[in-house]
Amino acid sequence: MSTRQRNAPAYRPQVGELVLDRRSGRTGIYMDTIGGEHYLRPEGGGREWAVEPDHVSPAGGPQGSTE
Repeated sequence: MSTRQRNAPAYRPQVGELVLDRRSGRTGIYMDTIGGEHYLRPEGGGREWAVEPDHVSPAGGPQGSTE
């Protein structure tokens, strides 16, 4: 990993944006940032989960979609 990648700021999603939790491999809708953690909700609804901002990136598309 280069120095530039390590020092790059964390990705800042917009509310309602589909993002990827790289740590778990799950995609979710970005809801808010509270206490330094991003809160994501599953695309089909359900319980939110917290993820560190460094582990969030834009989702390439709705992964796991049946369309």
